[in-house]
Amino acid sequence: MIEYKYTIAEHWLCPLINDDYSGLEDDEVNELEGFLNSLPKHYHFKSRMHSTWDIEEEEPFFAEDEITGLYDNCLNVTLIFI
Repeated sequence: MIEYKYTIAEHWLCPLINDDYSGLEDDEVNELEGFLNSLPKHYHFKSRMHSTWDIEEEEPFFAEDEITGLYDNCLNVTLIFI
């Protein structure tokens, strides 16, 4: 198992976990796609069935979002490859 930890704004969870981009503006989709393209090679060469996002925090906290670099209500998440 391989794990990568990130601090991301809570509004990114729906597109990451459920693959539902319907609540995002076009520029947000581009930011998220840029983040996904920067993920370790495991993410790109394995099926999404072999990876999962785990939420480490139940309550959001104010921190810098690693996707945008802006401060927002964030959660610590782990990308896990099985």
